Amino acid sequence: MTAFGSEPVLGRRSFPDCGVVFLILIFVTMLRLVGLKFSVVDLFIDEAQYWSWSREPAFGYFSKPPLLAWVIAAAERICGDEEWCVRAPAPILYFAASLCAYGIGKTCYDTATGCWTALLVGLGTGVVFSARIISTDVPLVLFWALALLAYTKLLAGAGSCWIIALGVAIGLGLLAKYSMIYFLPGMVLAAAMSKRSRLFLRQPTCWVALAIAAIIVMPNVLWNVSNDVITFRQTGDLVLGEEVKLNPLGPLEFLAAQFGVFGPIVFGVFVFAAFRLKSSPEPDRLMLAFGLPALVLVVALAPWVHVYANWAGVSFISAAAVTAAILSRTNRQWWLVVSVLLGAVFQVALIWGDAIADQMSLPFLSNPYYRTLGWKGYGSTAGQLAQRVGASTIVSDNRGDVAELLYYWRDKPEKILSWRTTALPNFDLTRGLSTEVAGPILFVTACPESERIRPFYSDIEPLGQSLFPAGRNGARGFFAFKLDGNLRAIGPLTPCPEVTRKAPRP
Repeated sequence: MTAFGSEPVLGRRSFPDCGVVFLILIFVTMLRLVGLKFSVVDLFIDEAQYWSWSREPAFGYFSKPPLLAWVIAAAERICGDEEWCVRAPAPILYFAASLCAYGIGKTCYDTATGCWTALLVGLGTGVVFSARIISTDVPLVLFWALALLAYTKLLAGAGSCWIIALGVAIGLGLLAKYSMIYFLPGMVLAAAMSKRSRLFLRQPTCWVALAIAAIIVMPNVLWNVSNDVITFRQTGDLVLGEEVKLNPLGPLEFLAAQFGVFGPIVFGVFVFAAFRLKSSPEPDRLMLAFGLPALVLVVALAPWVHVYANWAGVSFISAAAVTAAILSRTNRQWWLVVSVLLGAVFQVALIWGDAIADQMSLPFLSNPYYRTLGWKGYGSTAGQLAQRVGASTIVSDNRGDVAELLYYWRDKPEKILSWRTTALPNFDLTRGLSTEVAGPILFVTACPESERIRPFYSDIEPLGQSLFPAGRNGARGFFAFKLDGNLRAIGPLTPCPEVTRKAPRP
């Protein structure tokens, strides 16, 4: 470990050439941006919601911290509000994360390992998928990588500027997604595995960095305090709010999904390294220390609640570094080549798929893009219907429908509001339906039942069902009601009885 100066580097390190690696990463980034320009995929529900937040600058939002909304707002100032521009920060931020990954590998091991780490991150299967969308994972991965780079630099004896970098990275990571908090148990676990890390944890510089992070995230904390800790409550409900259903296979299902998120080779080597933790060299132990906490916690939750494959995505950075190191020093670089090629093939397939998503037809299978198609038609159909019936407000009882209406009927005079179905808001704090909203109102919903509306409005006119294409063989639609004559304060809307729910299917 030449950078740390305590252990020798094993194996031959003449490949790859880092200049070529950087050119590959630049080319991949440009290819991704071009792919976004030619993509026919509508904004997904979450993407549309993040975009709507970007129009209302704040230190916090309904279910997520604010950084991603700020990023989208900055992108919109540069290139506009089309789908490709909303998503454009993703490839750029992942390119920056790959550069940080290079620094991590070089600092902990050597230059060649750094180059392999950058390639594994830049063309990891999870990153390849995520670089086509805009999500909170994008800035989270960047600032996690920057924080890990700063941490390893400080362990290697770098200057005080890296203290600031560590604090800023942790703080901005928390403003991206609260999963950044996993970095703190990573530091504790690293201290248990490395004398160098234990010494760092006791130094004032460590606490200066954490203080900087606390200062950066404090406005979001204060915003939450002033808004009934809504983001924290929503985050908690996502993890613990669902009905507990014992699923003994949950941990295995989650771990199996990580072969897709990390890539089969990267996750396989990471698991192998975890089983050899005690006998591993110090830099391997450090990478495992920052990779294991998120995975272990989500695996522990998996038998009790529904967990998502990306919940431990931050572990990927250190997994890529330790994989590059192990395969490189044991002269198994061809496995690294295979991993990169798998990512490249997946990248080409997704760019091609995004360009023909609306024409895709697979035998015996529904269109895998169905959930991201038809929303442009949804927004324009609802907006035009509102104008025909003279409604100045469009309301929906579904978070995703509200988000899509906000984007695909943007910059129009009609207001878009949410009618909640739970005690907490369905969408956010600024778009709830209230008695102050004058009629007539266009209510669009997947439920054809009007009885649940009658406690609140005296004049209810069913407008029938609207259907429109969602891909080659799919359909999307809604039932519409014209509402007027408010009777009482607007409370949570009774959920639609499942027996009468008739949302169209592909």
